[in-house]
Amino acid sequence: MRGRFRRRSGSTELAADEGPFVSFTDLFIGILFLFLILVAALMLMHQEAVQRERAEALLMSQRLQQMQARLDAAPKPETDNRPAFRLGIVFNIYQRPAAADADWTFSRAVQVFRSPSGLCISNVILRSNLNTSWKPPVGADDIPTAAQKDLIGKIEPCGLSAAGDHWRLATETGNLRRLSANLYSGDATLHKQTGDIRLEVQYRVLGVYDDYFRWPTNL
Repeated sequence: MRGRFRRRSGSTELAADEGPFVSFTDLFIGILFLFLILVAALMLMHQEAVQRERAEALLMSQRLQQMQARLDAAPKPETDNRPAFRLGIVFNIYQRPAAADADWTFSRAVQVFRSPSGLCISNVILRSNLNTSWKPPVGADDIPTAAQKDLIGKIEPCGLSAAGDHWRLATETGNLRRLSANLYSGDATLHKQTGDIRLEVQYRVLGVYDDYFRWPTNL
């Protein structure tokens, strides 16, 4: 009986010491080992990514330097020294035969563009919606003449100012004075093959956008 009891108790102690489960210490060491492996792998991946980015940045820098060298070596285009024109004044032109009782007739609308250097471009608009008059326009053979149409869009010194307008062409001459903020008045002489024709001319201002053409407030 005693021998049996001793053998049974010994087998119980062996089962308690060497059970089927892994101890907590072994489990913790295994987890720590896996964590260290993971950290090392992440560090290697990060290092490779940094090296790859540096290589790409270096390659991009070299390409930019090559492109800049090509641009520097390419012939430079000539700079455009033309003056910058801006809309200065818009007006309708009316006319009637001089020394006559005829009514005023709409001739055309004009946009004048001016540069800071004092050059102008006149844009003549026929049959324009800027015309605020019900009166019929003049005939095609009157102002503007064919010669004047050829001059449209050319850059030339401004004859028009806040005080008046004057011009001298092969086809006509004219001189107008500024009477008010909205009115220029004077005369023009058309040089036609049949003889000179004198007309009374008015500019009726629609808008002023440049101080150079603005009517002085102290007048």
